[in-house]
Amino acid sequence: MRLLPRFFVTLAAVAVVCAARAQSLPLTETSTNDIQARFSAALEIPLGKQWALTWSEEARLKNNWGSVDKILSGLGVEYEPLKCLKAGVEYVFVNDNDLEDGWGIKHRLNANVTGTLELGRFELSLRERVRLQFRSDSTNRYEKPDPFITLRSRLKVAYDIRKSHWKPYVFAELYTTLNAPGPVSDYTTDAFYRDNYINRVRLGLGARYKINNHNSLDFYYMVHFNRDYRARYKGGGEMKEWSLLKECNHVFGIDYKFKL
Repeated sequence: MRLLPRFFVTLAAVAVVCAARAQSLPLTETSTNDIQARFSAALEIPLGKQWALTWSEEARLKNNWGSVDKILSGLGVEYEPLKCLKAGVEYVFVNDNDLEDGWGIKHRLNANVTGTLELGRFELSLRERVRLQFRSDSTNRYEKPDPFITLRSRLKVAYDIRKSHWKPYVFAELYTTLNAPGPVSDYTTDAFYRDNYINRVRLGLGARYKINNHNSLDFYYMVHFNRDYRARYKGGGEMKEWSLLKECNHVFGIDYKFKL
């Protein structure tokens, strides 16, 4: 029985040391604001009554619509065993225009489950998505995880207007890192540890317009509150920079979908 108290004492000591280490390091903060845009087109192919295959292409603009942010190509499969439950997996090929590193290629794997509840004309849905993002370049695990794993939790409320092609909605989404590296003073001597946090909050509203049984459009606006902790190290292992980038991005988007 003595081992149990010792275990908790040791665990508490490790937590205190990690917290003190992080607080003792210099942290620089910067803030940015941007107006962005997203445009996408998707083709949905039913595979029986419960399965569907979706191919999508998306372009994203940043810097007040002045430059391309990302070009994404996705292929996913969705399974709907019940009217109130969906599950899906998706692969996304990402051409990413990072101003720090230039253009680069990333690969994403998404796995999600969505539950839906209808209350009169209101439709409530909760989607839990795990995203794994793989980089194509070499990385230092103390600076950038590879893959970078994120949990995305989205709550959405839609309203069904009778005898109308429009279906308005609002949503809120949280991004939580699952394997973000914690800052250390020297990665050659300090132990590696995780320092997970909520790195993005999305608030949005929009409306889906159903043209007919095969074509639909989705118009939306989102505001992104992003928090990105970054640690940079010298060649010898000593920390060179520990920074926090805060972003407030206003995103306008239009999505088109064709369903066979």
